[in-house]
This record gives sequence, C-alpha cells and structure tokens, in this order.
Amino acid sequence: MKLYAFSDFHLSGDPPTKPMDIFGDHWKNHREKIISSWKETITAEDTVILAGDISWATYLKDAISDLKMLGQLPGRKIIVRGNHDYWWSTVTKMTRMTDGAFEFIFNSALLAGDIALAGTRGWIAETSKRITDEDRAIILREQGRLERSLEAAEKLHAKKIFAIMHYPPYDEQRNPTRMLEIMKEHHVTDCIYGHLHGRPDFYNIPDELCGIKLHLTSADYLHFKPHYICDLEELPCTES
Repeated sequence: MKLYAFSDFHLSGDPPTKPMDIFGDHWKNHREKIISSWKETITAEDTVILAGDISWATYLKDAISDLKMLGQLPGRKIIVRGNHDYWWSTVTKMTRMTDGAFEFIFNSALLAGDIALAGTRGWIAETSKRITDEDRAIILREQGRLERSLEAAEKLHAKKIFAIMHYPPYDEQRNPTRMLEIMKEHHVTDCIYGHLHGRPDFYNIPDELCGIKLHLTSADYLHFKPHYICDLEELPCTES
C-alpha cells in the first residue's frame, strides 16, 4: 500500500476541446502521458491524492468523461477542489454521478492507512499585492474549511495528519501563509498542493516550511508521473 499524489491534469475530453500544448510542447498528448504513467505506477492497493484542477469542464455533466476515465484507473482516488474545477457540485451528487470512483474532501477528513487526510481548495496568499476585498472573504472562508477538516482529522486518531490544498500554502516570496500556520497548530506533518505551472513558478520551491514537508504535485512539474509520498501501514481490523 503506497500513497501517491498527482494533480492539475486540466483535462477536456478526448479529443481535447482545450489542448494544453499552447502552454508548451511538454503538454502534447498529456492525457495519454497521465494514463500511461498512472498504469505503470499505481496498483489497486494504492491511494492517489488529486489536489485539484482535474477538468476544464464548467458543469459536472461535461466533466463526466474525464472523471470516468480517471475512475477506471487503478487505486483509491481522493480529491480536493481546484480553482478551475467549476464542475464541482455536492459530494452526494459527485459520488453518485461518478459511480463512487472518488472520495471528496470538503469540510471532512479521511483515513488512508495510518494517515488522516484533511484539506480544502485554499486561495491566493493574504499578502498578495493583487488582493481584493472579495479575495479576503474567500481566504477567511477557506481558512475556516481547513480548520473544520483538520478538526475532523484529529478525531480519526491517526499516526499522522496530512493536509491537501490546491493553492500553495506560501506567498510569492516563499513565506508561509496563515493556512500553513493553521496546519502547524493541528500538527500536520506534510502538505500536498498543486496549482503552480511553468518554470518561473517552479523556481525556488520550498521543500519544507514551519517544520511541514511540502509536496508540489502539478502534473507538468512531475513530468506527468505520479509523485510517491510514502508507504501506508494497513490498520488492524477491529472486532465488532
């Protein structure tokens, strides 16, 4: 049992309605690269964290082809929302329409082996020069969602707590945001995130801040291959 993370696929059907190679030749045939590397790496016993931006679709019905393709791949799949996941709906509806192929973290937490997983989408850093009043309201809402998710994770009494976000928990100067401080308050050991694309954003990526290990899992950063996080210990069965 292994834990992997892989995000920011930006799928748009097959053939794609929004080809990604306009962002560089490395994005050519990225759907096929994702499928191939996933099958080569992930087994049915593994868990894969998807830190958002799965499909460009605006509505859930239009994202189904992308989601069902991923749903047929091996492994347990756990998702948090990305800023481009406009198709995101209620957990009940998403679970039903994807035939239970995914587990969605939203004001909630899940166990993966001996690790509790919590998270939320996040938003831009509160120190951003481009911040607006609307951004500040979203940031406060996302901080609250992270708090609730981490509180739920603590109740699972796991060996470790990992936080999953779409946005990075640091600003453009690589200083920690309040999101990372919240994680530290709840004894998070690792943060898995995506959102960043391109060489300028990949420059000077921190491996650790505030004692928390950071894992950037954007598909192009990973050369379209799943990122190994750790082995998972299988929890003993409890007698009823």
